[in-house]
Amino acid sequence: MDNCTNSAKQFLKLLKVRYTNAYLKDSILGHPDHPSLLSVSDTLSKYNIESLAIKITRHKFDELTTPCIVQVSLHGTTLFYTLNKITKSRVSYFDDKNKLHEASKEEFLKIWTGVCLMAETNAASKEIDIGKKLANKRFINTLIGVSAILLALWISINFTKSDVIGNVTLTTYTILYFILKLIGLTAGIFLLWFDIDQNNPTLQSFCTGGKKINCNAVLKSKYASLFDGNLSLGLLGFSYFLATFTYFVLYNFSTTAMSLLAITSITTFPVIVISIYYQAAVIKQWCKFCIIIQTVIIAEIAIAFAGGFYKTIMALETLPIYVALFLMPILTWKIIKPLIEQQKETNVFKCGLKKIKSNPFVLESLLLKSNKITSSTEGLGITITNDNAKYNIIKVCDPYCGPCAKAHPILEELLTVGSINLQVLFTATNKEKDRRAKPVRHFLAIDTKNKKKIEKALDKWYMAKEKDYDTFAKCYPMNGELLDQNAKIDAMNEWCKVEKITHTPTLFINGYELPKEYTIEDLKEVLI
Repeated sequence: MDNCTNSAKQFLKLLKVRYTNAYLKDSILGHPDHPSLLSVSDTLSKYNIESLAIKITRHKFDELTTPCIVQVSLHGTTLFYTLNKITKSRVSYFDDKNKLHEASKEEFLKIWTGVCLMAETNAASKEIDIGKKLANKRFINTLIGVSAILLALWISINFTKSDVIGNVTLTTYTILYFILKLIGLTAGIFLLWFDIDQNNPTLQSFCTGGKKINCNAVLKSKYASLFDGNLSLGLLGFSYFLATFTYFVLYNFSTTAMSLLAITSITTFPVIVISIYYQAAVIKQWCKFCIIIQTVIIAEIAIAFAGGFYKTIMALETLPIYVALFLMPILTWKIIKPLIEQQKETNVFKCGLKKIKSNPFVLESLLLKSNKITSSTEGLGITITNDNAKYNIIKVCDPYCGPCAKAHPILEELLTVGSINLQVLFTATNKEKDRRAKPVRHFLAIDTKNKKKIEKALDKWYMAKEKDYDTFAKCYPMNGELLDQNAKIDAMNEWCKVEKITHTPTLFINGYELPKEYTIEDLKEVLI
């Protein structure tokens, strides 16, 4: 887990402020300055928690109010720990993995940077809509518990019986009943689809068709849900048809199964009447999906009476599994739906981000705010130009760097279409133990005026699965030219030191370093 998120999570626990993992994670990871103490502080403000980031001397360490978040430095890495308790000689804290530790005060002060975040709660300190979120969580936990109990009860009853429940009796009525279940189940699936994607053009075209037809008005009204919005009638309808269909198949279309199903269909009749009343008199709009389901259930009731199924003996020992079949779809959907909505939201954000990042004006404005090259690159490395190219790209790379190899075909594609001029610099040195020097000397010794030759050589090196210099050198034999490249390597190395190149590949576009918001893969979208 992210260190900032982990620290904030433990901090909220110690402050006894209720939260949900999803909201906390989204708030911190979505902060423009993440990872930082500011991302944690701004997130705490969403919980109505006042916080203050300060830097103090070690002599005032004992004055810190616990709990608080402190910054530590371990082996050059900055982390946030959650301080739990301070005594005269000991310190209790949660590390970056939320494990509780205890250390001497002197030992802890060695890693503490002096930075800390203190906070103060009040009566209003809580997450937005936390009551509703926790109620939904309790509802899911209740469904899990009830389903587990019913399943265990059904197993305990039926696995001790040796006889088979019911006989297989396929009649015209049972076949019709089965077809009705399929139609109802299909309508139930569309209701779930509508629940997460009501703006879908296909659904909207079906759900409209007159002044009185409006699925949105019906399914999104307050009358279309139970238990404070935790259970929609659409989900209840889907669960009804899936449970009865599964039960019907599970018990081989037997007469005893039909008895329980018939009674269930008959008991739903009041629901049909209430639904029709609200659509006709209260909402004054009709939902096509609701009409289909109502028609199916009415037809089921008719078959139940026509076939006399309600009169047959009912297998009460199957009642636990029957109820469990009703609850399991509800439970499953409660778990799956947030994941689907989250994925949908992620896709929306990705599309929006892609639109922004693909705008060349956005890139150009961000470039002006990034690091600018301070020294000239004229005569350094390998330069491949195109006529009318708008962008000049400098790539600082390592011949054995994996990310550099992945970046090569992308830049090669931009070169091919004529969008960029490319200058390749290397971080090699002339030291004997620097294995980078040999391939770099070879690159520089190849006739760089021959555009196709140098491009082919770079392709051969970077596209190879295993980078073996001896194999590469045989393809481009030299006659003493390698010795003439040392001065060029020294010049590139000096340039890298002046520009403080710390990693490869480092890219500069028109003299400015590629902003951290962009990856090399993004350039295919914005520069072409």
